[in-house]
Amino acid sequence: METVDPRVIRTNDRLRRALHQLLQEQSLKQISVQKLTQAAQITRGTFYLHYKDKADFLAQTEDQVIDEWFAAAKVTLAPNGEPVAGFALAPALQYIESHRHIVSVLLGPAFSRFRPYLRDRFEHELMTYSRQLSPQAANLPPKDIQVTFLVTAFLGLVQQWLDDDLRYRSEFLARSFRQMISPELRPLAGWFSLVGLDVEPISEKP
Repeated sequence: METVDPRVIRTNDRLRRALHQLLQEQSLKQISVQKLTQAAQITRGTFYLHYKDKADFLAQTEDQVIDEWFAAAKVTLAPNGEPVAGFALAPALQYIESHRHIVSVLLGPAFSRFRPYLRDRFEHELMTYSRQLSPQAANLPPKDIQVTFLVTAFLGLVQQWLDDDLRYRSEFLARSFRQMISPELRPLAGWFSLVGLDVEPISEKP
């Protein structure tokens, strides 16, 4: 696996923080490369080593955050004996804790592409998982409806958690999400894995 230069990571992190900071007072349209680099305390030359322009920085940041989130949550499951990628809730929510500012920014109205792209990624991954499951009962809704429901519920919960300033512990939220899923949907909801969580109940507050 390719190792990312720590200097590149630091530069990217500074620019993300600068973007969040600037958006508290200005619209996205008003933010220039010069303002970004000044707020991030990096040179314009350093910026242009990695990005063509502001639009390229924003597009790469959207893609990177989604890829980082799924990488942080990646777990291998085998619901029907065949290994398939799952989504571990505890590390997924811990990623949100650690990157709350940039995720909040990207989920905001200034980034119209991010939320649909994120939803598509979740739905694709969950549909891939669904193909490994045993045939479902005939009285259940079609799998695409189940996928839409689960993805909408999870992303809505994450949005509300961010809006509430992360008032609950990530581990508690992970268990709560799974507890709210009806037994009929549990096979598909198993993609949202509890792997790695302690067996003992977890308190809601930090």
